Amino acid sequence: MKQKKTDTMFQIDELLIEEKKNFFSPVNFTFQSLVILIVTFIFYANTLWNGTALDDGLVWVDNAFVKKGFNGIGDILFNDSFFGSLGHSYNLAGGRWRPLSLVTFAIEHQLWGETWWISHLINLLLYAFTGILLLKFLRSHILKEKTFAAFSVVFLFIIHPVHTEAIANIKSRDEILSLLFLILALQFSLDVANGKRKKPTLLISSLFLFLALLSKENGLMFLFILPLTLYFFSNLSLKNIFIQSLPAFAAIAIYIFLRTSIVPFTNQKVTELMDNPYLLATTDQRFATIIYVLLYYLRLLFYPHPLTYDYSFNQIPYKNFSDLSVVSSLIIHVSLIVYALATFRKKNILAWCIFFYIASIFIVSNFVLNIGAPLAERFLYQPSIAFFLFFVLIIEKVFSGISVSEFSRKNIALTSLVLIAIPCGYKTITRNEVWRAGPILGITDVNASPNSARANTYAGANYISFYDTCKNEQQKKYFLQKTLDYCNKSLTIYPDFFQTYMYLGFAYSRSDSLDKAVAAWKRGQQLKPGDDYVNKNLKIISDKYFDIGLNAGGRKSYDTSIYFMKKALSISPNVVDYNYNLGGAYFMKNNLDSAEKYFNDALKLNPNHQQSRDGLSAVLSQKKNKNE
Repeated sequence: MKQKKTDTMFQIDELLIEEKKNFFSPVNFTFQSLVILIVTFIFYANTLWNGTALDDGLVWVDNAFVKKGFNGIGDILFNDSFFGSLGHSYNLAGGRWRPLSLVTFAIEHQLWGETWWISHLINLLLYAFTGILLLKFLRSHILKEKTFAAFSVVFLFIIHPVHTEAIANIKSRDEILSLLFLILALQFSLDVANGKRKKPTLLISSLFLFLALLSKENGLMFLFILPLTLYFFSNLSLKNIFIQSLPAFAAIAIYIFLRTSIVPFTNQKVTELMDNPYLLATTDQRFATIIYVLLYYLRLLFYPHPLTYDYSFNQIPYKNFSDLSVVSSLIIHVSLIVYALATFRKKNILAWCIFFYIASIFIVSNFVLNIGAPLAERFLYQPSIAFFLFFVLIIEKVFSGISVSEFSRKNIALTSLVLIAIPCGYKTITRNEVWRAGPILGITDVNASPNSARANTYAGANYISFYDTCKNEQQKKYFLQKTLDYCNKSLTIYPDFFQTYMYLGFAYSRSDSLDKAVAAWKRGQQLKPGDDYVNKNLKIISDKYFDIGLNAGGRKSYDTSIYFMKKALSISPNVVDYNYNLGGAYFMKNNLDSAEKYFNDALKLNPNHQQSRDGLSAVLSQKKNKNE
């Protein structure tokens, strides 16, 4: 019986080998890779017509270092990632140092300028390449003889709509590069551990890990994930696992040294709610909400609808530990961790999936560092691999209990993938269209994030941009009203959002409600004293008031002239011409005391202002004549 079983297993292995040689076989690696490439283009080809949106401005469109091309690479490497746009480090804990994606943008700018379809094509190709590398990694080490299961994992990863933010948004190339290099690091490290490559290859693995870190900080969790993966998928002893992990640990240490030297890790207090989502939360609310967000991530993986670019305050309201959703999330995640720990010594692949997922999501969870948002779809890009692997393995276990032939089982599996691909494909393709441009994204996603102060404000901002390019007067009125509606709704959610007052001011100034524009920008000035942009816009309004006053004076309507010049001075009190002309208006009304005051104020601002000197002399001369 034993010999018969051995012969049968040998025959199965021979059949599998023959099937792999057949190019059109579902288990052939080259064929599977080609399918992944084709599916990627089917689902994401429409991104090639996209422009830019959201943070593309910070890392590409408005980044002075990127626009220098090759000459800007040095500045990119030695500054915060947003320094080239903002002129300072970004207002988040620890800043952002992700130079590798910016270097690729600089190279693109040097070679092709701002040719957006090329940037999108590169993202698409990198995504497809990541899928093929993931397929190779799974087939080589995780699901060695389960080739169709490995393909299913990658297929689900490629088609899942939650990845649209990472692929359709040029800025998110940092996510794509990070995961690509992390897969390569794991692949080469396991190749060495399983005798497929020689030990010097570990240097290549650690180089890939270093490149991943230069793309995004996600790779820091590989301090845990790498030795964990070696434990699960090799026969190395714990001592040898530690030794083999040393080059990777060295790469991480070098990265941390460079990072802290260039952009230090600091958990600085961020006082803007939009950049610190738990600023107004109690400690209990903060951790309860973070735990709830973990459940929300799982929900997005199971049911990715609706999708939105913004989950900031107050789209996800603060939670308490008495909330059923928080309790449910806690039970689910603790249960998963307990299961993983319980099956750890058995090297259960499901346990590895759980550890990989938890470690990947932890770094973007806000548990330790403020990451500037409570949740973002792009943060699921790396963790989703573990989720899809877990999902496929569970489904495989369910199928294995069904008494059907292997042929029927494969047909059921293929049919299931097709049925999943249809709604996913529709959602992905239509979601890519929303990412076509910033204004489209802004006015679409506010419907999915109606309780977000930021989403409402930026919807208003996008309607302002429509107003500025519209020539139809009726439509222009509609756009202004939409701006006012969204901005006012934003203020009911968060009344201290600086940006809201900026766009309110724009809307009021375009509708000639100058007093309301001034009030909005004055409030913005209180929230952000010394902001150059606010001061610039207030100066524009004060100049308008001054011009009205000047024209009224020319018509000898001195009361009107004085009224508007005073309004100009109330906004910009340190303008010499305002004071001088107001003095002149009072002089023409024979109000010599007031005229003297404003001529003197003008001379305090500029002692060499000859017209004010002449005006003051005229006032003093008239006063002297009166007294005589």
